[in-house]
Amino acid sequence: MKYISSPVASENAGVKRLFLFVGLWLFSFSQTWAQVDNASLVPLSLEERMNAADLVLEGKVIARKSFWDTRHENIYTVNQVEVYKVFKGTASPTTVEVITEGGRVGLNMHVYSATLQLQTQQQGVFFLQSASGKNSSKQYKVFGSMQGFIKYKVANKSAQDPFARYASIEQELYPALTKLRGASLRVLRTNPALDSTIKTPERTQELRRAIPQISDFTPKSLRAGTSDILTITGINFGATRGTGYVEFPDADDGGKSFIKPLDTDYISWSNTQIKVKVPTYGIDGGTAGTGKFRVVNSDPATATAATDLLIIFAYSNVGYDDDERNLPLKSYGPEHINQNGRGGYTFRFGASFEANKPALYAFKRSMNEWSCATLINWDTQAGANISRTADDNINSVRFSNTSELPANVLGRTISRYSGCIIGQDVNFWVEEIDMEFAPNFVWQYGPDQPTNVQYDFESVTLHELGHAHQLSHLILPKAVMHYAVGRGQISRTLNAENDIAGGKYVMAQNASPQFCEEPIMIPKQQSACAIPVETVILMGTYQSNNTVLLRWEIENEQNVVTYVVERSEDGINYIEIGQVPAASRGTYEFIDQNPLPTLTYYRLRILKNNNTTELSEVAQVAGPEFTNLISPNPGGSEVFLNFNTPQKDVVTLEFFDTIGRFYGAISVDVLPEVKRYGVQLPDLVTGYYIIRWRTASQSGTFRFYKIQ
Repeated sequence: MKYISSPVASENAGVKRLFLFVGLWLFSFSQTWAQVDNASLVPLSLEERMNAADLVLEGKVIARKSFWDTRHENIYTVNQVEVYKVFKGTASPTTVEVITEGGRVGLNMHVYSATLQLQTQQQGVFFLQSASGKNSSKQYKVFGSMQGFIKYKVANKSAQDPFARYASIEQELYPALTKLRGASLRVLRTNPALDSTIKTPERTQELRRAIPQISDFTPKSLRAGTSDILTITGINFGATRGTGYVEFPDADDGGKSFIKPLDTDYISWSNTQIKVKVPTYGIDGGTAGTGKFRVVNSDPATATAATDLLIIFAYSNVGYDDDERNLPLKSYGPEHINQNGRGGYTFRFGASFEANKPALYAFKRSMNEWSCATLINWDTQAGANISRTADDNINSVRFSNTSELPANVLGRTISRYSGCIIGQDVNFWVEEIDMEFAPNFVWQYGPDQPTNVQYDFESVTLHELGHAHQLSHLILPKAVMHYAVGRGQISRTLNAENDIAGGKYVMAQNASPQFCEEPIMIPKQQSACAIPVETVILMGTYQSNNTVLLRWEIENEQNVVTYVVERSEDGINYIEIGQVPAASRGTYEFIDQNPLPTLTYYRLRILKNNNTTELSEVAQVAGPEFTNLISPNPGGSEVFLNFNTPQKDVVTLEFFDTIGRFYGAISVDVLPEVKRYGVQLPDLVTGYYIIRWRTASQSGTFRFYKIQ
């Protein structure tokens, strides 16, 4: 679904600070360590990055602002970077604009895994390419995304990227860059933070007495992102927090760096005790992982825990603040909803992905692994031929072309969130999930084992679906949500103590009523949690004698005993209307003598001789009384469009009030096999509206009453 600009539709209020959690699969290493590939990033050498970049510079992010693209399909962030040094390129800019994917506009968020996200005041080396189609010559994108930014740790003058660490910026990083062909160092202006000399404070007897000590902490294991509270006891923490903080190993890079909780995560702070929530959304992003946490007091002096804190699982959070509403920066756990009107989310595939049967089957096996372990309501729909990744209410799974996916990224998940605010209460939900994979790497799709040079596709999809389940990284090699998986490694089975426990926690949150009145996800039934891995094509036709002819084809009938035909009027509650014994012929028919006159949902419950049950994809059949309409009516901002089309088309909906004022428009891609679509309306106030709709060959109007 895409939006068309409206002259009178109100805009969402912006916010001054923008922080997004991004689930990043990265592994940081010292240059002297052996490089190990991880599950979503393949190393890019400094030479590769230098050769591909148009401009290589040292700079600091001084401002950020997110925006929708012109088609209202994806959110991007423009980062204003102050330039200090140039290593490649003839330009001498004072500042440049660096465009990164994802961001937040009002209460809409797009969060990309395995993709660079910058924060204000971060500085380092940027490998930049001109941003195509941009009006300004100073707009760039980062080559290699996460690998195209070498982040500085200004306090100790070190730097790191996903695969390398530099103990000294001046003595290690600069020489490594300037020795490359086509590179040189030009200083445009001083870098005050980096050029200043680090002064060690005089260690007086009084200061030595203020060194903090950690004597104990409880509990020894807990969950991140769930508001679990860590209690730390000791001495010399400081009577008040002041500028002090707790920091945890960052699970996104295996604990090579640390993350700080938000100010709102601190419950209490005294000289002998600290209580703090363990976050999956830190001040600079990141996820708290297993390891030895640290306490830094206001002096500053540091104490490190003697033993590891175990993080059992991590629930993904997003951050939100709003100065106009007096809401400080705080983290929130988003919930899944009933997006498809049948209990959850339906994934649709790009043509090349669906044509690659081993890849498709690996994805479905991964989906079944999660659905049968946690009962998350995911299903699939064949034949959609999705051609782009966009905020369009379609959950897409695609092989992306090289211009879409950053260089040397194996795959990523895009979580698209929406939210609402009532008073001081804030709630976010998962509006849409999109997934992109690189087609040209050496994949093992299974079920065979990968060689030592292959990436295991099923392991990667299982991990990425964990991000779609709203789980973040762990530092636990036995878990699927472990932050890294190397070539030749397999992780195709969920771990009960961590992955499944985390998934069940998220499902419990999904079941709780939310004040935003979004439809709650309906968990799958344990007895019918799986979908067929091999393709089952189910089609229905309403016939002139008021019956429905169902036909289905199945690729693999191994172990199939019976096909149970089921019917539903709402796509959620089904009843059995007949059975067809399996006969190993691959093609079957069934006639429903009593179909519904409006819209009927059909599915097959496939019974196997190994006591398992699978559910086919759903076929929707429109009867003679089916009408194109918006429901519910009256309705809120999230409604359904019932629409019947004989061929793939685009429906444009234009919104007018009763005196003819235009309030915006949306367009919806419609398919012959789908009759009902979730739709997010433009920003409309309460009242009556005339909705004019049109396709390439049809047009009409709806009357609709908008409620809050």
